[in-house]
Amino acid sequence: MVSTAGQPNNNVQEFVCRIMDLKTRKLSGRSDADDMKNATDAFRWLRNNSPRLDDAGKCQLLDSELIETCLWYCDTFFVNEPLSRSVLLQFLANFSVGHESAQRQIFGGFCGILRHFIVSSGDSKLLNNSMMLLYNLCLCDVNFRENILKDVNIVQQIMTHWTQDEIEYSKIFLDSIFSNSKDFLLVYTNLPDTSKDHLMDIISIWLDYYHEEVSLEVIVVIKNNFFINCAVEKITSHVVNVLAKASNIEKFNSEIKKHTTLLKKIMDLLVFVHKLAKDNDGSNNEFSRVKDLSALFDSEIQTHNRFWFKSDLIRLIANMCYNHQEHQNLMRTDNIIPILLECCSFDAKNPLMREWSLFALRNIMEGNLDNQNFVANIDSVGSIDTESSVTLTDTLKMASIKNSISDSDTMFI
Repeated sequence: MVSTAGQPNNNVQEFVCRIMDLKTRKLSGRSDADDMKNATDAFRWLRNNSPRLDDAGKCQLLDSELIETCLWYCDTFFVNEPLSRSVLLQFLANFSVGHESAQRQIFGGFCGILRHFIVSSGDSKLLNNSMMLLYNLCLCDVNFRENILKDVNIVQQIMTHWTQDEIEYSKIFLDSIFSNSKDFLLVYTNLPDTSKDHLMDIISIWLDYYHEEVSLEVIVVIKNNFFINCAVEKITSHVVNVLAKASNIEKFNSEIKKHTTLLKKIMDLLVFVHKLAKDNDGSNNEFSRVKDLSALFDSEIQTHNRFWFKSDLIRLIANMCYNHQEHQNLMRTDNIIPILLECCSFDAKNPLMREWSLFALRNIMEGNLDNQNFVANIDSVGSIDTESSVTLTDTLKMASIKNSISDSDTMFI
């Protein structure tokens, strides 16, 4: 091995010459059994040392058709060697850092290959390194990034593989999408409906475990574009679930809680689905209640397109009414309280609906005498569903304990 001290440009040039000579040997039919190992070792050395190259050295290598040589190795010499391909891609990722010309040449030459690897490769290292190189190239060029984020196949693969520890760049890609509202909207707009739901499910998981990576602007886009400005019948359970979870997180709660327009849309939606459920009780309507407890463990129920939908709407109401008198009063004046009382019943499609309803009623009545009196004077037999009337006593008890709750207690769940 040649010493690298003090002369990185010359030594990198020497190793690039070595891989070009190995290519010549292969094309002339003079290749031997050691050439594959020697070529892989040469790319491994270049991977480790190319960050030490200066701009002049990188430009000199680009002028010597380095990228074309790398393409030949990737397409031909390393065709059955995923490890060697991975090392080569790692070299290109290091070589391209901070050099626009290198990035453009690599993207132009390797974009199709990287797409193919990401969509079709079964080798996790090759898949991760393909994502890594593509991610690094996208960092410095807006056009590259837009082209990649519009590619449905690539985005679907990123969404598929993020749970695999060895494909860490899938999660890194998602982190970057969830931190930028423009990128998120671009990705979401181009996906088919089933993949849109999948993306929402993933961001829901991010809110559970990685919410620091999710920007407030992304939640605002979801709130405005896919809920407030969306037709009632087109609002999905996945969107409602994301907003419900975001309403529990301090980083997003103030933006959601202050939005009275959002609350009114939630109220309209609750009225809409509650009426459909009552009018079609016992039928196969998508919002109708499933009263059988055992159905909660039925895979058909758990994968139902409205699973958790009503519970999450009520969860949003609970959090948006906490310590907010204007929102509390809307529950009374718009006759939402009787609906919440009727929701204090079991529905396998909406786990914890009863608990969220009681919690919402508690937040609606806390510090609000008008709402407490309204609930106290409801004729439980004539005004609400008889299946739910037994919960009226529980609700009044919740109102009676308001003075025992200190100001420091958190009522967001």
